[in-house]
Amino acid sequence: MWSRVGDVLGRYPRVPLAVKSAAAAGLAWLAVLPLGGFADDYPYYAPLGAVVATGATVVTSVRASFQGILALVLGAALSIGVGLLPIPEVVAIALVVAFGTVVAGWRHVGDMASWVPISALFILIIGRTDPGNYAFAYVALTALGAVIGVLVNAALPPLPLIATGVTQSALLDTLAKQLSDLAEGLLQDPLLTPEQWEQRQRSIEPLTREMRQMVAEASEARRVNWRARRWQEMADRQYTWAQALQRLSFLVEDITDLVVEQEHAERREVVLGPTLRPPAARALHTMSQALRSIEGDDTAAPAELHAADVAVQDLAAAIQGLRGHTDDDLFAAGTIVTAIRRAVAALVDNGLAHPPGIAAG
Repeated sequence: MWSRVGDVLGRYPRVPLAVKSAAAAGLAWLAVLPLGGFADDYPYYAPLGAVVATGATVVTSVRASFQGILALVLGAALSIGVGLLPIPEVVAIALVVAFGTVVAGWRHVGDMASWVPISALFILIIGRTDPGNYAFAYVALTALGAVIGVLVNAALPPLPLIATGVTQSALLDTLAKQLSDLAEGLLQDPLLTPEQWEQRQRSIEPLTREMRQMVAEASEARRVNWRARRWQEMADRQYTWAQALQRLSFLVEDITDLVVEQEHAERREVVLGPTLRPPAARALHTMSQALRSIEGDDTAAPAELHAADVAVQDLAAAIQGLRGHTDDDLFAAGTIVTAIRRAVAALVDNGLAHPPGIAAG
């Protein structure tokens, strides 16, 4: 039961993040209640700081806390400074927003840039009767909540290996389906139109981008994380797997662009033609089967890899046996051979032949 719960939580990392954020906010509220003084007037700033500080990783939490407090301090200084000027209130509001937006461009403020003009505006309007004490309460209580948020995150540090593995598996499945769609399309008679080819194109780049982001988050999550050593081997495997998948994605996209743009019914001269389309389709199909043979901790099936290698050799032989084609046609057809060979090499040499299991959250 608990392993199933852990698997679900690992697949949806925002669920444990939400739980930790809620816990940090509650603890921050309990911590501020006994303090008295200005804490009685503005206790809600402590939970606010806790929520801001509870990020996807411990490093993210520390960074967000630092940037958030820096933004508040800048906003407070700006608000108090403008408040001392003998100007109408509407002018003061316009000035703190304008200057706050400019100051927010400072790179050290980072993702908390919007807090500079917002905090300046809050202090100017809400704390107009006592801007100094209000600004101190705002910054101090938010900082207290941020510290609690960081501690909660450090006590239960995330390590999103399951979510990363799921994303990588989804990308691998998409690549296999794209190759299969291309193979089936090449065998159609009559040849597909550009519109029909477009229906067979799958969105690979968004998945590749998501995978890169997940791997980057997983790598950052290993820092200041007492759980990281336990899952170090799997994390290393996922990183290697990601590099191989990224190379495969580029290769599959190149093959797709070549086939879709150069082999359709509206072209007067196609690069493959009826002679090369069947062996090209077989090569793409066997490569797709090789990718589909990778599941869980299993390796890519040797038989599938061998079949892909034989199929690409047959395609190369068919290209070499052609006569009467231009060098450009042969070069374009040879590009498919090169891409498939590199894809097979990525499977064997770069970790996809031994994908990491999914066993940690």
